[in-house]
Amino acid sequence: MQKQDFKSDAEALWKMVDGDMAAYRFLFDQHFPDLCNFLLIYLHSKELSEEIALEIFTFIWEKRKTLQIKATFKSYLFAAAKNRAISLYRKEQRKLFTSIDSGQNVFLEDSSSPNFLENIELREIINSAIDKLPEKSRQIYLMAWEENLSHKEIAEQMGITPKTVENHVGIALRKLRESLNPYYQQIFTMFLFFSLMD
Repeated sequence: MQKQDFKSDAEALWKMVDGDMAAYRFLFDQHFPDLCNFLLIYLHSKELSEEIALEIFTFIWEKRKTLQIKATFKSYLFAAAKNRAISLYRKEQRKLFTSIDSGQNVFLEDSSSPNFLENIELREIINSAIDKLPEKSRQIYLMAWEENLSHKEIAEQMGITPKTVENHVGIALRKLRESLNPYYQQIFTMFLFFSLMD
Protein backbone atom coordinates (compact mmCIF):
# COMPACT_ATOMS: atom_id res chain seq x y z
CA MET A 1 0.00 0.00 0.00
CA GLN A 2 1.48 3.33 -1.06
CA LYS A 3 1.81 5.84 1.74
CA GLN A 4 -0.19 9.02 1.20
CA ASP A 5 -0.10 12.40 2.87
CA PHE A 6 -3.21 14.21 4.02
CA LYS A 7 -3.68 17.86 4.88
CA SER A 8 -5.17 17.13 8.29
CA ASP A 9 -6.46 14.45 10.62
CA ALA A 10 -9.99 15.57 9.77
CA GLU A 11 -9.45 14.86 6.08
CA ALA A 12 -7.93 11.46 6.84
CA LEU A 13 -10.79 10.60 9.20
CA TRP A 14 -13.36 11.52 6.58
CA LYS A 15 -11.70 9.21 4.04
CA MET A 16 -11.13 6.44 6.57
CA VAL A 17 -14.88 6.22 7.22
CA ASP A 18 -15.24 5.02 3.62
CA GLY A 19 -12.61 2.35 4.15
CA ASP A 20 -9.55 4.19 2.87
CA MET A 21 -6.61 2.22 4.31
CA ALA A 22 -4.13 4.92 3.27
CA ALA A 23 -5.99 7.40 5.46
CA TYR A 24 -5.95 4.94 8.35
CA ARG A 25 -2.21 4.38 7.84
CA PHE A 26 -1.66 8.15 7.88
CA LEU A 27 -3.46 8.51 11.22
CA PHE A 28 -1.61 5.51 12.62
CA ASP A 29 1.80 6.83 11.61
CA GLN A 30 0.99 10.32 12.91
CA HIS A 31 -0.23 9.30 16.35
CA PHE A 32 0.87 5.78 17.30
CA PRO A 33 4.28 6.80 18.76
CA ASP A 34 2.73 9.56 20.91
CA LEU A 35 -0.03 7.24 22.08
CA CYS A 36 2.50 4.60 23.14
CA ASN A 37 4.57 7.20 24.99
CA PHE A 38 1.49 8.55 26.75
CA LEU A 39 0.54 5.07 27.94
CA LEU A 40 4.13 4.27 28.88
CA ILE A 41 4.22 7.07 31.45
CA TYR A 42 1.42 5.40 33.41
CA LEU A 43 1.88 1.72 32.68
CA HIS A 44 5.69 1.46 32.78
CA SER A 45 5.61 -1.35 30.24
CA LYS A 46 6.61 -0.77 26.63
CA GLU A 47 5.01 -4.02 25.49
CA LEU A 48 1.71 -3.38 27.29
CA SER A 49 1.62 0.22 26.07
CA GLU A 50 2.09 -0.86 22.46
CA GLU A 51 -0.50 -3.62 22.88
CA ILE A 52 -3.13 -1.20 24.18
CA ALA A 53 -2.30 1.39 21.52
CA LEU A 54 -2.79 -1.29 18.84
CA GLU A 55 -6.09 -2.31 20.44
CA ILE A 56 -7.28 1.30 20.30
CA PHE A 57 -6.36 1.68 16.63
CA THR A 58 -7.95 -1.67 15.82
CA PHE A 59 -11.15 -0.51 17.53
CA ILE A 60 -11.04 2.74 15.55
CA TRP A 61 -10.82 0.88 12.25
CA GLU A 62 -13.57 -1.59 13.16
CA LYS A 63 -15.90 1.17 14.42
CA ARG A 64 -14.88 3.81 11.87
CA LYS A 65 -18.42 4.28 10.55
CA THR A 66 -19.93 4.98 13.96
CA LEU A 67 -17.12 6.82 15.76
CA GLN A 68 -18.15 9.99 17.58
CA ILE A 69 -15.09 12.27 17.71
CA LYS A 70 -16.19 15.60 19.15
CA ALA A 71 -12.76 17.18 19.70
CA THR A 72 -9.48 16.45 17.92
CA PHE A 73 -8.45 12.94 16.93
CA LYS A 74 -5.45 13.23 19.26
CA SER A 75 -7.73 14.12 22.18
CA TYR A 76 -9.94 11.16 21.32
CA LEU A 77 -6.95 8.81 21.33
CA PHE A 78 -5.65 10.05 24.66
CA ALA A 79 -9.09 9.84 26.25
CA ALA A 80 -9.40 6.24 25.04
CA ALA A 81 -5.91 5.48 26.35
CA LYS A 82 -6.68 7.08 29.72
CA ASN A 83 -9.87 5.05 30.10
CA ARG A 84 -8.10 1.82 29.15
CA ALA A 85 -5.20 2.50 31.53
CA ILE A 86 -7.60 3.27 34.37
CA SER A 87 -9.56 0.10 33.67
CA LEU A 88 -6.40 -2.02 33.74
CA TYR A 89 -5.05 -0.36 36.83
CA ARG A 90 -8.30 -0.73 38.73
CA LYS A 91 -8.46 -4.44 37.92
CA GLU A 92 -4.90 -5.02 39.12
CA GLN A 93 -5.09 -2.80 42.19
CA ARG A 94 -8.77 -3.08 43.11
CA LYS A 95 -8.10 -4.14 46.70
CA LEU A 96 -5.95 -1.04 47.28
CA PHE A 97 -8.70 1.44 46.43
CA THR A 98 -11.73 2.54 48.36
CA SER A 99 -14.89 3.22 46.41
CA ILE A 100 -14.77 6.49 44.50
CA ASP A 101 -18.37 7.03 45.65
CA SER A 102 -17.25 7.38 49.24
CA GLY A 103 -16.04 10.87 48.47
CA GLN A 104 -12.61 10.17 49.95
CA ASN A 105 -9.33 10.77 48.17
CA VAL A 106 -7.69 7.55 47.05
CA PHE A 107 -4.00 6.94 47.62
CA LEU A 108 -1.71 3.93 47.49
CA GLU A 109 0.36 5.24 50.41
CA ASP A 110 -0.97 5.64 53.94
CA SER A 111 -1.02 9.35 54.83
CA SER A 112 1.05 8.61 57.94
CA SER A 113 3.88 7.20 55.84
CA PRO A 114 6.99 9.40 55.50
CA ASN A 115 6.86 8.69 51.75
CA PHE A 116 3.33 10.07 51.43
CA LEU A 117 3.05 13.26 49.38
CA GLU A 118 0.09 15.59 49.05
CA ASN A 119 -1.29 16.40 45.61
CA ILE A 120 0.23 19.88 45.71
CA GLU A 121 3.68 18.43 46.39
CA LEU A 122 3.27 15.93 43.57
CA ARG A 123 2.26 18.66 41.15
CA GLU A 124 5.29 20.69 42.19
CA ILE A 125 7.53 17.67 41.59
CA ILE A 126 6.01 17.13 38.15
CA ASN A 127 6.36 20.81 37.22
CA SER A 128 9.94 20.84 38.49
CA ALA A 129 10.78 17.79 36.37
CA ILE A 130 9.33 19.52 33.30
CA ASP A 131 11.30 22.70 34.06
CA LYS A 132 14.54 20.70 34.18
CA LEU A 133 14.11 19.36 30.64
CA PRO A 134 16.50 20.65 27.95
CA GLU A 135 15.06 23.93 26.67
CA LYS A 136 13.99 22.82 23.21
CA SER A 137 12.68 19.46 24.45
CA ARG A 138 10.70 21.25 27.18
CA GLN A 139 9.25 23.71 24.67
CA ILE A 140 8.23 20.94 22.28
CA TYR A 141 6.84 18.81 25.12
CA LEU A 142 4.61 21.66 26.29
CA MET A 143 3.42 22.36 22.75
CA ALA A 144 2.57 18.70 22.25
CA TRP A 145 0.96 17.93 25.59
CA GLU A 146 -0.32 21.27 26.86
CA GLU A 147 -1.33 22.90 23.57
CA ASN A 148 -2.27 19.55 21.99
CA LEU A 149 -0.39 20.29 18.75
CA SER A 150 0.62 17.57 16.32
CA HIS A 151 4.26 16.92 15.40
CA LYS A 152 3.62 18.46 12.01
CA GLU A 153 2.12 21.62 13.53
CA ILE A 154 5.03 21.97 15.95
CA ALA A 155 7.54 21.43 13.15
CA GLU A 156 5.92 24.15 11.06
CA GLN A 157 5.90 26.62 13.94
CA MET A 158 9.51 25.95 14.92
CA GLY A 159 10.95 25.54 11.43
CA ILE A 160 12.21 22.01 12.04
CA THR A 161 11.31 18.56 10.73
CA PRO A 162 8.59 16.34 12.26
CA LYS A 163 11.31 13.74 12.92
CA THR A 164 13.23 16.27 15.02
CA VAL A 165 10.04 16.99 16.95
CA GLU A 166 9.54 13.26 17.54
CA ASN A 167 13.11 12.95 18.83
CA HIS A 168 12.64 15.82 21.29
CA VAL A 169 9.33 14.40 22.54
CA GLY A 170 11.10 11.08 23.10
CA ILE A 171 13.89 12.80 25.04
CA ALA A 172 11.38 14.68 27.19
CA LEU A 173 9.31 11.62 28.02
CA ARG A 174 12.38 9.51 28.80
CA LYS A 175 13.78 12.12 31.18
CA LEU A 176 10.39 12.62 32.85
CA ARG A 177 10.00 8.89 33.42
CA GLU A 178 13.46 8.78 35.00
CA SER A 179 12.81 11.82 37.22
CA LEU A 180 9.32 10.80 38.31
CA ASN A 181 9.91 7.07 38.71
CA PRO A 182 10.15 7.21 42.57
CA TYR A 183 6.70 8.86 42.67
CA TYR A 184 5.11 6.74 39.95
CA GLN A 185 2.38 5.08 42.05
CA GLN A 186 1.25 8.28 43.77
CA ILE A 187 1.29 10.28 40.53
CA PHE A 188 -0.77 7.63 38.77
CA THR A 189 -3.22 7.52 41.67
CA MET A 190 -3.63 11.30 41.56
CA PHE A 191 -4.14 11.05 37.78
CA LEU A 192 -6.69 8.25 38.30
CA PHE A 193 -8.67 10.08 40.97
CA PHE A 194 -9.00 13.38 39.13
CA SER A 195 -9.72 11.61 35.83
CA LEU A 196 -12.66 9.82 37.44
CA MET A 197 -13.88 13.11 38.90
CA ASP A 198 -14.03 14.74 35.42
